[in-house]
Amino acid sequence: MFNEDRGANRGEWSELYTFCYILSAGKLHAADTELNRLEGIFFPVIKIIREEIEGQKIDYRTGETIRVFHDDTFLCELPRSQFDEITNVLYHKILTKNDNSTSREGSFSIPSLVPFFDSIHVNKIKADSTKKRDITLQLHDVYTGIDQECGFSIKSFIGADPTLLNSSDATNIVYEIENCTDEIMEEVNNINTRHKIVDRIQFLKNQGCRFIIPDRLESIQFDTNLRYVDSSMPQLIAYALLYSYGIRGRHSSDVIARLADENPMNYADTDIYSYKFKKLLAAFALGMTPTDQNWKGVEDANGGYITVKRDGEVVCYYLYQRDEFEKYLFNKTHFDTPSTSRRDAFCVYKDDNSYKIKLNLDIRFNR
Repeated sequence: MFNEDRGANRGEWSELYTFCYILSAGKLHAADTELNRLEGIFFPVIKIIREEIEGQKIDYRTGETIRVFHDDTFLCELPRSQFDEITNVLYHKILTKNDNSTSREGSFSIPSLVPFFDSIHVNKIKADSTKKRDITLQLHDVYTGIDQECGFSIKSFIGADPTLLNSSDATNIVYEIENCTDEIMEEVNNINTRHKIVDRIQFLKNQGCRFIIPDRLESIQFDTNLRYVDSSMPQLIAYALLYSYGIRGRHSSDVIARLADENPMNYADTDIYSYKFKKLLAAFALGMTPTDQNWKGVEDANGGYITVKRDGEVVCYYLYQRDEFEKYLFNKTHFDTPSTSRRDAFCVYKDDNSYKIKLNLDIRFNR
């Protein structure tokens, strides 16, 4: 039975929206670097595969009638137009979030849709949160002529801006501060302006303090995962996070441009900064999480990335569009500051007679 007792947030409901949208459309359009649909480039969808219980796959086969199978056993069928209707209902519910049965912060239920999802054997709202693969499609690859089963990650802009990398204790980065004193520490920690983190860092620099980039990150797992992308990635991201607090808007492309200008890692070719950072953003999007002990550089979302635009249109970056996808992430993300009350960070402290500060990494899509 469809379980939505606790509700779901906009992003989670958007996974079901994408599921219904694709079944209704029967194809998936590619996007350019500005997220515009490429009319002439699309991938016919043969079926969507859901595996809510490990080893038990349900196939939803496209056509004028959507036919549902468990392995080769026929379960039911519904007209494609019904999925189109459900898509419209989901879009307006997600956009307005106007259902009153809220059970947890940011979550809401849509009781009117329970009978529909029950009838098509959908029991869960969202995919396994431990994986980047939010939906599995069998596509007809127009480039090779082969039908391929591919996993995609989904990000939705309906009603809210999604995150690319969520902040957590694992994304703390600890910097040692040279030339600091107890007096400076006390004064900087008392800064509580509107932009207090920017002002605290600038105050420390004005006092002649120097931030030392760590050799390793506080989270050993996050450090290890970053090194699968590139052996120097922990240092690059530590520089980027620190530099971001001196960049208006903190857009990824602007932060990396400043890194290239100042070249703190002494690269002979400063284009390396943008090249490496694009690879990191793609890794976050397609498979890597800071705490995943099993991530070895393999992209769980091996098909690519699906984006639900603000107007409800669904487009994708397929694996052949790697350059366009990386440019999109690079140009459309920024460094965000998580709540200072939720993270043990942003204050100067003493540790074994050394002065230190924790900053927290959080990357979000632009408005």
